[in-house]
Amino acid sequence: MDRAPLATVALALGLGSAARLAVTFEEKAIVALALAACAALSIPFARRLPATLIATVVLVGYAAACIQLAHSKEIRASHTQRYGATVMASNEAGLHQFETTLRLDDGRTLLASLRDASPAPGASVLVRGRVEPFDPPRNPGEPDQRLIERERGFDGILAGAIVLPTLPQHHSSPQILFAQLRSAARERLQQTIAEPYASILAGELWGEKSALPAELRQEFQDTGTVHVLVTAGLHLGIVGWLAILLTTWLQLPRVSACVLVAAIVWSYALFSGFHLPAMRAAMMITFALAARAYGAKALSWNALGAAAIAALLYDPQSVRSASFAMSFSCVGSIFLLAPIIRPAIEMLGALPNRASEALCVSIATQIGIWPITAATFLLFAPYAIVANALVVPLVGVTMLLGAAQILCATVPILAAPVANANTLLLQLVVRVVESAAGLPFAHIVMTPPPLWTIILYDAALLGCVWLLRRGGRTAASSVLLVACALVLWPPRLVDPHLKVTALDVGQADAILVQTPAGHALLIDAGGRLERGPQTGGESVAEHVGEMIVAPFLIRAGVHHLDAIILSHPHGDHAGGIAPVLRRLHAEEFADSGQRYGGYAYNDALAVAHEQRVRIIVSRVGELWRTNDGVMLTFLGPRRPLISGTRNDINNNSIVFMLQYKSFRMLFTGDAGAEAEQRILNEGVDLHAGVLKVGHHGSAYSSTPEFIAAVRPRYAIISVGRHNLFGHPAPQTLETLQRFGAHVYRTDDSGAIVLRTDGYSTAVQATL
Repeated sequence: MDRAPLATVALALGLGSAARLAVTFEEKAIVALALAACAALSIPFARRLPATLIATVVLVGYAAACIQLAHSKEIRASHTQRYGATVMASNEAGLHQFETTLRLDDGRTLLASLRDASPAPGASVLVRGRVEPFDPPRNPGEPDQRLIERERGFDGILAGAIVLPTLPQHHSSPQILFAQLRSAARERLQQTIAEPYASILAGELWGEKSALPAELRQEFQDTGTVHVLVTAGLHLGIVGWLAILLTTWLQLPRVSACVLVAAIVWSYALFSGFHLPAMRAAMMITFALAARAYGAKALSWNALGAAAIAALLYDPQSVRSASFAMSFSCVGSIFLLAPIIRPAIEMLGALPNRASEALCVSIATQIGIWPITAATFLLFAPYAIVANALVVPLVGVTMLLGAAQILCATVPILAAPVANANTLLLQLVVRVVESAAGLPFAHIVMTPPPLWTIILYDAALLGCVWLLRRGGRTAASSVLLVACALVLWPPRLVDPHLKVTALDVGQADAILVQTPAGHALLIDAGGRLERGPQTGGESVAEHVGEMIVAPFLIRAGVHHLDAIILSHPHGDHAGGIAPVLRRLHAEEFADSGQRYGGYAYNDALAVAHEQRVRIIVSRVGELWRTNDGVMLTFLGPRRPLISGTRNDINNNSIVFMLQYKSFRMLFTGDAGAEAEQRILNEGVDLHAGVLKVGHHGSAYSSTPEFIAAVRPRYAIISVGRHNLFGHPAPQTLETLQRFGAHVYRTDDSGAIVLRTDGYSTAVQATL
């Protein structure tokens, strides 16, 4: 602290911003404790950093966050209308979808999903769509999409976007120029090198989110090497290092060389899209170069602190983002740990200097950031150190060769050998990633550790270094092991209640039941209706399961399912089952037993067979019991199955009653009026405190006779915003309200969470 006053000032500035931006009780409590600790630690160093200075800096951080929030552009939802816009980028996102960046004429940058490829970057277009803000978290534990997209430079979404006729180009700007350069570079890469290597290079060179095969992208993530596909600190650092080599070769004076290198780094940040992670990396490099230019130590805590101060003053809200934490934790861990790790590696004596340095940096980085990556990506990658030590050194070479490919693309005699050499290196990168991902326990699913355990881990690292420098190896090892154990197995409160969570998965169903003893049952798994054939081994229905349902289960601490109950095989209910089974596992899979040709449903059956999950065709009257008193009674479908209705698949949904002591909840899938009447005719006791309303509140279910028999106190409707079906139907809502039900809808309330001790029930909406 005494030797790095700027790092301490940056910490105080960040705490001030965090004090204004903290949302949860945990965040507020941690900020309060950190401020108290910062004040206490400033006392021994009062001569260099008086408490009044620290307090002033905290107030500056708080004020900066207030000012940014007051002046931030707030996107409000609008009706569908036409807008003039400029296409800034268009990347294939799979499943015949193109993720397109549009800069509206009013200055807002929006993200649009198009079914057809958009005009080339730089084109002026007329678009029709509905401007919407990014969603706040709509399911418990979800990251804030607004923060994530701010980092990428987006203000909102243009929903339902359609590109109308292209307009004559009427203006230009540096951003448009760089967008056109990136598009031209992408075309040249595709001309000289095959996929997926062209997409990997595009990710390395300017962070393009190209449509890499889903399995390969997952392998990069599983091995902790996905950061090589996102242009940020690593890539700007490589560019800076190459620029330093150039200035050394040119024998430029030190100050001139530092100015030239900084100019190259900032130009590259502009070319890559000038997103916040790249800007932060450029700031770090610039302050290191400034220190070098004036004869100070370039790689120092003060230089890092100065960069953090600049980044926080420019964008105080970034203090809450994972990428901000990763950026500075990565560099900080190298400063902190490399001096200790390097001598230990050199003692081995078997590695060349470059290999020893790469391994040292990889070890230091991974020790510093693995808790943050675990919280962000929901996994622990045991082989990340080795994978990064092998892959990262190749990234600089492949980037350099990739730039040469782009420049020489029009000269085949030069481009071909460069492309061939780069293909071999990229094949080696992919081989390393695939091999590491194929090792035992390469992908350990991990529930995000609480924020306080990550902060405690970082403090433990500082303590370990302090102890090691004083010869306390045993104490340092003990402190580090305890800190690691807290991150991996943090103490969590045990919920003694039955908990039912109806997820917001759009126009679909997905409900998780967690019993007091920790059993977990998933009823449907979200998705989308599948229109037309699903090709390429992918389904639009499965995307929801991959992006929402499986991550939610992991964040909720569910790493294993006792059972999955699929009410019926339509894609909006079956879509998430295969992705969930691939990432987790289930003991049993209850199916309605209907034949259906949908891709998502048959993929779910295939994965279940592959994993030897017990598949059960539900029968009326069958009872499931858990050892903590939860019972499921199946009420439908009865054989022979209903036929000849407007939708037999829906009418033969699994219907069951969940009971826990006095609590009863009726699940009806998409059962329609015919199925409801059949159950009524059987004289079953249907009264229940909670009803999962059938078929998203459609007019073809929830008849007055059925609702009268159930008489629910609470009615939950899983329904998508702006859906094209008119769900929930006005008559359904009227019927529910007439019988005294309090209606909760996922389109209005986000996920809906019920907790009950078996007698009283509490309902909580996410929004």
